[in-house]
Amino acid sequence: MIRRDALRALGALALAAPARAEPRPAPAAAAPFEFALIGDLPYSSGDEAVLAAMLSQLDAEPLAFVLHVGDIKGGREPCSDALYARRRAVFDRSAHPLVLLPGDNEWTDCHRRGAGAHDPVERLAALRRTFWSSPAPLGRASGAGRAALALERQRGMPENVRWRVGPVHFVAVHVVGSNNGFDEYPGSRGEFSVRQAAYSERLSAAVDRALDERADALVIAAHANPGFDWTPRPGFAAFTGWLQEAASRFRNPIAYLHGDSHRFRVDQPLADRDGRTVPHFTRIESFGHPFTSQWVRIAYDPTHPARFHVTVREVVRGTG
Repeated sequence: MIRRDALRALGALALAAPARAEPRPAPAAAAPFEFALIGDLPYSSGDEAVLAAMLSQLDAEPLAFVLHVGDIKGGREPCSDALYARRRAVFDRSAHPLVLLPGDNEWTDCHRRGAGAHDPVERLAALRRTFWSSPAPLGRASGAGRAALALERQRGMPENVRWRVGPVHFVAVHVVGSNNGFDEYPGSRGEFSVRQAAYSERLSAAVDRALDERADALVIAAHANPGFDWTPRPGFAAFTGWLQEAASRFRNPIAYLHGDSHRFRVDQPLADRDGRTVPHFTRIESFGHPFTSQWVRIAYDPTHPARFHVTVREVVRGTG
């Protein structure tokens, strides 16, 4: 559990400036903005009230959007259409555009008896119908949110999405915990191969566009902690290699946002292929159940060499 004094110290953390030459100055028209990072909740029906209180507090903040990095149910909750619909209703209370990513609990792990012994691929199709059938993000003003963010979904895999705010480009891809679904259930390798090819294409295209349009920063988001600190498992090996490639091509600040391990942290865990730390790549992990009394505020500052400033905010109970 993260100690309160550590949270206070992290609460005013500005990401360390890269040790290499500083990135080029931000475009003159670049303006600061803020967004929220949350994930790995709700994990129970009781947690729905926690999420509602959090979203109510976020509504009062001047945010460009809210990003939820996946896991919208507990591992032992049923993977049912009714539960998906109930969680969708909570997310749609958000006054800000809400970009939702998939996690492992809501589909790859649904073959487990405690979650209902479902076919994971069928459950993934149900998730796509429930949460990503519209080109717009979730929330009360989803249509306006899509226009404001220039949000684009990938054909066939609409959970893979890209958007932008000013000179900052965002891309979110379907990479989840539980070894990214690799060998997690019978027949999983076929789905894994198709999904990996799709998000690899999406990621490469996002870097190409960021370079072509001279983006000031690039944000990559997914559910999974791919294991920067140990030898990647088979489901994450290619993804980790792609992050190395992206960092070698795009030399301005890159932030990787994720959940999965339920431990808030801000660090620089990526090593290049020669084992050297990549200084312009920063990982920001969200809080997760049961640590749901805080959320992460990320501010883009075009005047700061590192571009992003991270703070922790307390959830005020009783506002939902």
